[in-house]
Amino acid sequence: MHKLAYLFLGCTLWMAACATRPQAPVEAAAVPAYRVVGYYAGWATAERQFPPARVDTHRLTHINYAFAVIADGVVALRAPKTDPNNIAALQALKQSNPALKTLISIGGWADSKYFSDVAATAEARARFADSVVTFIQHYGFDGVDIDWEYPVAGGDAGNHARPEDRENYTLLLAALRHALDQAGQADGGRHYLLTSATGASTNWLANTDMREVSRVLDWVNLMSYDFSGNWNKVAGHVAPLFTDPAAKSDEAAPPSSVSAIVAQYEAAGVPANKITLGLAFYGYAWKGCKSDQRGEYQPCEAAGIGSWGEAGEVDFADIDHKLVDKAGFTRHWNAVTHTPYLFNPVTREFVTYEDATSMADKLTFIEQHHLGGAMAWELSSDRDGKLLGQVAARLLRQR
Repeated sequence: MHKLAYLFLGCTLWMAACATRPQAPVEAAAVPAYRVVGYYAGWATAERQFPPARVDTHRLTHINYAFAVIADGVVALRAPKTDPNNIAALQALKQSNPALKTLISIGGWADSKYFSDVAATAEARARFADSVVTFIQHYGFDGVDIDWEYPVAGGDAGNHARPEDRENYTLLLAALRHALDQAGQADGGRHYLLTSATGASTNWLANTDMREVSRVLDWVNLMSYDFSGNWNKVAGHVAPLFTDPAAKSDEAAPPSSVSAIVAQYEAAGVPANKITLGLAFYGYAWKGCKSDQRGEYQPCEAAGIGSWGEAGEVDFADIDHKLVDKAGFTRHWNAVTHTPYLFNPVTREFVTYEDATSMADKLTFIEQHHLGGAMAWELSSDRDGKLLGQVAARLLRQR
């Protein structure tokens, strides 16, 4: 299909969505519209002994169940043997908090292979959108979260990708919005939510039209983390709030920061109140790091310790209980990036993570910049609820 035809279809779908969307009720001015969105990973139940019942529903406004997948052009369960029970348990949480909303998140790093295909034509988009409506109605979800990693380029090896993904990403979301609004009208004026997890990079912004995307979505879940990780040979910070001119990287692109990417999103046309800021409930570890500057911005030999058999990725709960000023590690603070880090001078291990101090600074940033709220990846990594409790106490205190 010619590009102009794609654009015309996108405009048509968007106008239809606007025409059919029911108006949201007006809230009292004193009540902040902060969202606290938590991703619940389906594998957390068995692999991490963190069933849905352990989630504190009163600390969340929305839970995104991760993940569903795409199979034969439609949405499908990722783990058919365990997902139905997980989803039922998740929906049962609404008994203790009727205001809680649940969404199914589709895709993720490992399951974004076929997004380009379901977005490629009007017929494929409509078929996929219809399957999403059927899925969320069957399982009782309040909406859908699209986690396409990534349109046009990047992501896991083997992902299908096209240059047209830039336009097709918008068209796919518009088709979903249209199908969800039609279903909502048939359900007595219900509003089904549509969100998307979005990348924290200039490549993402170049490969999407976020101004148009933000008009279709209820909000974006900005993945404002993974600025550095154990795929890098140089130890850095997972989620620096501000850019450090002293930072070094083994990649061609200069190190960025949470504040920088938020500014770029706003410059690209995304309203501040539609940005839900991503928070990392995990950290990354390296080993064999050069000892200069306590390992910070130094070359390292390999990924370090991990929580669940995956080298280099560590849950906040494990960092907090086992590593902070323990086992030879000492906590340090970067006053430029507003981030903590750990270093063991004997083993030359470096750990980047978030703690109560850096989290407080990010929550202040959300408030000062009038963002829509916070999103956490992911709930089982903070199994004691220490970080989530801090986020909820701050952002939901006036609800």
